[in-house]
Order: sequence, then C-alpha cells, then structure tokens
Amino acid sequence: MRQLIQDLRTPIGLANLGNKLYHNAQYLTAVVEVNEKLMARWLPAGMKLTKPARADLFCAYFPENVYTDAYHEAGLFVHIQVGNKTGIFCPWMVLDDDRAMIIGRELLGYPKKIGEISWDNDGSRIISQASRRGTVLIEMDAKLGEVIQDAPPILGLPHRNITGGLGLGLPREVRFTPKEHVVEVRRVDMKLRFTGTVNDPLHEMGLGKVVDARLHRVDLSGGLIPPIQIPRLRTPLFLLRQFNPRVL
Repeated sequence: MRQLIQDLRTPIGLANLGNKLYHNAQYLTAVVEVNEKLMARWLPAGMKLTKPARADLFCAYFPENVYTDAYHEAGLFVHIQVGNKTGIFCPWMVLDDDRAMIIGRELLGYPKKIGEISWDNDGSRIISQASRRGTVLIEMDAKLGEVIQDAPPILGLPHRNITGGLGLGLPREVRFTPKEHVVEVRRVDMKLRFTGTVNDPLHEMGLGKVVDARLHRVDLSGGLIPPIQIPRLRTPLFLLRQFNPRVL
C-alpha cells in the first residue's frame, strides 16, 4: 500500500485536482472547411467527421501553466462525431517545449513534435507563425474584433486521440474531456496561409477556406473523469500509416 501511494503521488500531483492547469491560454483559431475524402486517410477507421466537415487550425500561447514555463503550440483539431456531440481528433501538432510535448504524448495521445512558433500580440493585432525544420507551415495575421458572448468551446470537447507503440500491438484510443473556463472570446479578421511537407503534410489533409476566426482566451482544468485508454480493434496499422506526421 505504501508503494502504491508513492506511485500515485506524481500523477495525482500532475492532475492538480480541483485547480486550474492553465491560466489565460490563448488560441488563435481559424475554422476551416474540410474535404471529407482527403481527410479520411488521416482518421482512424470508424471515426466520422461532423457535417458540415470542419476543423480548427490554430496557433496558441500558454503564458502560465502548472507543468512548465510559458510555451507556444500549433495544431489541427478535426471535428468528429462523438455520439450526438461534436468532438475533437488531433492528427498533427507542434510546440516549442519538450516537457509539454512529453506529457501531451504520453498522457493524452497528442501527436506532438518540436517546432518553432512565434507570437506577437500588440493588443489589437496578433501575428503568429509555426515552423518546423526550416519550413513555415502556418502564418496567421489577425486583427482583433468584437467580443463574442456565445462562442463554441475550443478545447472543452470530447477528445479522441490514438496512442500506442509502432509494433504489432493494438493502438489505444485515449478519451478525455478537458474543462474550459472562458476568459474572453473575440472575433478576428484573419489572413491565413498554410503549407506542408512530407513529414508535416497539412497540404494533404483537405483543409479549405476559412469560415470563422476567433481568439479564445480560456483557463483549463482536468475533467471529472481522468483520461481513459481503450484498445481500438479497427486500427491495427493506423500508427504505422501515420508514422511521418506523428514521428518524423
């Protein structure tokens, strides 16, 4: 029993139960159209897109959190059907902090890789770029607009990520729903450019024109139920098929 208590001390501490994990997390988000046929190869078997098909392409700044120092992130949240709700599947993500990368991959199954993200906010305009290995993958130039009172959540949705080894073992589906506490959401007038490479293939995922753009400022805490990992029988080769965007 003593050993069990010692083993649980670290994960319980990371969960920071009853307290917020992130303060004033800032997501500069472009909601884009999605070509269902092109996106299908990036989804695990059996996972379905919402209708209409949409995704959130974002750059983010996390000034204060319980895990590490301030850091930046960029990624893609694909909107999927989770029962009668909208959920999130993440096929690609880069960030500039190794501790946040390791925690996100090991605990939550995000396909995080190290990249470079710039973030310049003068109070009325945000310019952000996400790069990796010498290629600028995302460029956002956003002029801040009016406050939105009824904006949809950016992160507080059911997540479905895939994790596991790259051998013959079954991949696991990681399920969790963060709790989102809105600080402020503002409409933005955004100029968006994105491209891809062999190992960061945003250009092959069927992303289309921007239909909405927002700046979400939120506090985040863990949900009531900790992340659950379950075997996913229908995706035995998914991680091998996604080797480049997940690893290289």
